[in-house]
Amino acid sequence: MAGLTYSVAEFNTIITMLGCLCATVQAATGVYAFHYKKKKALLKTNDVLFRSHRAFGSFATTLYFLGLFAGMVGFFGGIFFGEPPFEGTDYSYNFHVWPNFAILAIIVWKTYLSYFKKPSIYKKAKWLGIATFLGWAYLWITSAFSYYLRTIPPNEQHEPPRYLLPIELFWLQVIIPFIIGIFLGLLILRSADRIEKKKINK
Repeated sequence: MAGLTYSVAEFNTIITMLGCLCATVQAATGVYAFHYKKKKALLKTNDVLFRSHRAFGSFATTLYFLGLFAGMVGFFGGIFFGEPPFEGTDYSYNFHVWPNFAILAIIVWKTYLSYFKKPSIYKKAKWLGIATFLGWAYLWITSAFSYYLRTIPPNEQHEPPRYLLPIELFWLQVIIPFIIGIFLGLLILRSADRIEKKKINK
């Protein structure tokens, strides 16, 4: 049986998409606790919220650093070896690459606080959690845009997608992780809300 065949660029784009999906689910749980219920402690006391927020956050972090490794290899490869091409004058390249250094700082900081200074993250999470989600959204949208542009002439560096949607459905491909993430988030929040209502009715 033939194995799965894919391009490295498409694989990295899928990794970013999955990370954005997980970040969307984590953001939904955070918004529910911080802004809807206005109870930070729910992320610790509500078992459904605690498990889902932690799990999807861990998935997103793992996928981010996996994608970061591939991205940095390509970045330095382009600078020092010209493979892939360093496109310093290309608009989509600059729009995607340079802001990601700020996103890297945000995600590394949030990861550090989450694992080593957990109490302090609840004080900073109102803006740091939102900034992380916005960073993920930016990362996914610009990486998808950059990938698809490089599957068509005149800058055809990658093969057409095998597992992602064709370029004609680019707009749908971009919103898929947000749609699935919101759907999963709503299922989780529905279960979490049931737990909170049971506590109130006791």
